[in-house]
This record gives sequence, structure tokens and C-alpha cells, in this order.
Amino acid sequence: MQKTLGCHWQRSAVWVLLLLLVVRLVMMWYLPLTDTTEARYAEIARKMLETGNWVTPLHDYDVPFWAKPPLAFWLSAASMGVFGVNEWVARLPALLLSLGTLGLLVAVARRHSGQPMALAAALVLAGGLLFFGAAGTVMTDPALLFCVTLSQLAFWQALVLRQRVWGYAFFVGLGFGLLAKGPLAIVLTGLPIFFWVLLRNQWKSLWFNLPWIRGTLLMLAIALPWYLLAEQRTPGFLNYFIMGEHFSRFLDPGWSGDKYGFAHNTAHGMIWLFAGLALLPWSLLAPFWLWRKRAQLRGLVRDEDGWLLYLLLWSLMALGFFTLSGNIIFPYSLPMLPGAALLFAELWQRGRQADERSFLPYWALLVGVLFALFMLVNAAHPERYLRTQKAVIAAWAAEQPAADSVLVYWNSRREFSAEFYSGGRMRTTDDAEQLAALLAGPRQDYLVVRQKDQGRISTELFQRFQPVATVQVMKDQMILLRERTAAPQLLREQP
Repeated sequence: MQKTLGCHWQRSAVWVLLLLLVVRLVMMWYLPLTDTTEARYAEIARKMLETGNWVTPLHDYDVPFWAKPPLAFWLSAASMGVFGVNEWVARLPALLLSLGTLGLLVAVARRHSGQPMALAAALVLAGGLLFFGAAGTVMTDPALLFCVTLSQLAFWQALVLRQRVWGYAFFVGLGFGLLAKGPLAIVLTGLPIFFWVLLRNQWKSLWFNLPWIRGTLLMLAIALPWYLLAEQRTPGFLNYFIMGEHFSRFLDPGWSGDKYGFAHNTAHGMIWLFAGLALLPWSLLAPFWLWRKRAQLRGLVRDEDGWLLYLLLWSLMALGFFTLSGNIIFPYSLPMLPGAALLFAELWQRGRQADERSFLPYWALLVGVLFALFMLVNAAHPERYLRTQKAVIAAWAAEQPAADSVLVYWNSRREFSAEFYSGGRMRTTDDAEQLAALLAGPRQDYLVVRQKDQGRISTELFQRFQPVATVQVMKDQMILLRERTAAPQLLREQP
């Protein structure tokens, strides 16, 4: 009977993981790129592919994007180069990196604690709100997560198994982490390792079981060439990226030096709330489960080899680090999730009775159901919940515009989804002179304007256009206008 129950919940776990993957694949195909973050990163990758500039990510044509290293952009651009330019393909690398993270976690957990614990950890990680949402989203964070997870687990394997290959894998993860997010990858990996070694007095083991000299050279060989080449191509990059993005952004909640957006002024300690949300539904379940097992707690946390301490530090040190910053966003809690998943799964396995039915598959399925319901609601009202210009660009494409025609958004903010879906043809301005210059030429051009902004365009210019479509984008009525006739160049010129 006990064996039957064990096999039943493990089969259920596999089916739930497959269902979560199916839901995520459907979301990648169905949901459009949304402004600003995901659409911006997808457009940076598309520009990389279009221009052939694989060294400097571009915020706009001839405008470098210094805020992030290129690994995530390389992967999305390469994916689109192989399979074509669309949102599903742009998101594919993030999904593969997330699956790779799950694979690493399962492999190490199975070796240390057995198959049931490995499946439980996979359910907790895959069935968490932030991990599921980030998997298959065009962001830099899935790449960072994979690199940090590789280094964290490789470190443990190198010390426990004393296999040299895992020691080199540790430095490979750091090298690619530098290309995924920058020096932050080393900080997030190093903090839990430092305190674990300190508390366990493992300094000798640390020195002898990691190839420090060759490993460091390997890490630098992976990352350093790009940093040097990027600075050579666009001088000033290193100062902005290292000093601005890593020190000013971290220490100054109102940092005014951000070239590509704005600083996120948040209260210190907000990362703990973000982590609680990121871990849903497990952050609700775990306290009740621990309370039920309180009589067994002393036995559950017995830690001869330091495994539980390592997982606890992995789960908490990133949160402690970001507590010091007043400039954070929700995805910053992502790197701690594998550690938290392993920690909860280890405690769950130790506290579970052999004949006890497992609830984990059903809890893990909740996040898939939640996102599936969101897709259904969005299908009923596609204009209401997502900020995307895909429908506007579809209306423009239906007009079959000439190859040399211009599409201009009269707006104070760039709609990166419009740039992506238009293949980079869309331009944005809220300057009257620049608008006139963009629309000058013997072509039939197109203009997109929010209904509430029509009065800001000169009557003379506005009368040259006729509305051809109106698209609702959340609270905005977006009006697509087509030039009535292509006027001669002489009549179109503006002072």
C-alpha cells in the first residue's frame, strides 16, 4: 500500500510538471509582448539580429544599451535568427534556461536525497508564481537564475563529491553570470557560500576542492573579452554599467542617472514582500505545514553535512543583500527560489509519513490554473489587461503600407511592442517639428495618436490624414491614420 501511494503521487507529480509546461508553452504563443520591459528586451534582441551588431545591444538604432550585458539578447537574437522573428521564438531561450535550472536542481537533489525529494523540489520551483511567470518571458533574469543555480549546485558537488569537473562548472556559471547580469552574479553566488564556509569552518576544503587559478582564468576567458570589446566600441560603458548600474542604482533609491527608464524608489526591506509573493502558493502553505510538524521540527532540521544550512543561506542571503537597497523590483527575488524549493522539499520529505498522501502536485498545479484562467479572461477582453500595440500594428499591416512609408507614433513614451511588431519601422516623437520632418516625403505615411492627444497636432497636419482604424489598448483609444494622398515633396517640406 505504501509503495502504491508513493508511486501514485510521483506519477501525479510528473503529469503536473508536464501540464505546467504545456500551459507555459501556450502562454508563450498566445500572449503578445507587453510594454515596457519584455517588449523592449525583445526589440533589443531583434535589432541585434537585424544590424548584425552582436557586441553592443542597441536601445535604438545607433543608441547603445548599457544597462545589461548581452547574454539574454544573444540567445533571443540567435533563436529568432534560426526560427524567425516572433514573440514565441524570442521567449524560447528563457524557457530553455528555466528548464535547465529545473534539470540541475533535480539532478543534484536526486543524488543527495533521492527521487521523491527531487520531484518535490521540482514541483515547488515550477509551481511558484515568479518562476513560472519568468520562464518563457523575455528578460535577463532567467539567464542569471540558470548561471547562479549552476554555480551554487556545482560548488556543493565539488565539495561533497570532490570531482574536478564540478569545480570548473562553478567558474563556468560565474563567467556566464557576468554576461547575464554582471558582477551581481558573483555577489549572489558568493554570499551564501562565504557564510556557509565561515559557519562550517570549511576553508581548507574550499581551497583544495575548487580549481581557483585555472577556474578564475576560465571565468575571465568567458566574460572579459566582451567587456573589453564593449568598452572599445562605446567608450563610457564600463563606468556607467559598473558604477551606475551596480553602485548608484543599489545605494541611491532616487538615482537620476538612469539612461533608459527611472529608478524604482522602494522601501528598504521590500524584497521580503516580493519574495513572499514570488513563492506563492508555497509561502502560504509552508508556515501551516511547519506548524503541523512542530513536534518533529528538531529532527527535521538535523544537519550533519551542512546541506540544510547551505539551502537556508541560499534562500536568505540574496534577500538580506537586497534589503540594503531602496531600488528594487519584483524579479530580484528570483535567484533565491531554487534554494527555497530545495529547502522546503528536503523538510517535506523528512517529515512525511510513508503512507501519507502527497498534496504537493495539487498545490503546484494552482499556478498553472491561475495563468490559464488569466488567458481565458484576456481572450474575452484582449484590450483590457495587457499594454501592447500588437493589434495596432496588425491594423497598420492590413493596410499593406509601401516599403518606404513611415509609421509615426505621436507619443511621449516609446511603445517597444510597436517597434518589435513593425520590424523596427515605427518611430516615436512628441515634438511637432520632428513629426513634420518624419512625415516629409513623397509617400503615403501613417500616424498613430491617442484620442486624447489629437488636439496637440496642428490642424493643417492632421487634415492630411484620415482615420482607418481605432484600437483600444487598456485605457487608451489608439487611432491609426493614413495620409489621404501622397503629396509632392515641395508641398510637404516644413521649415
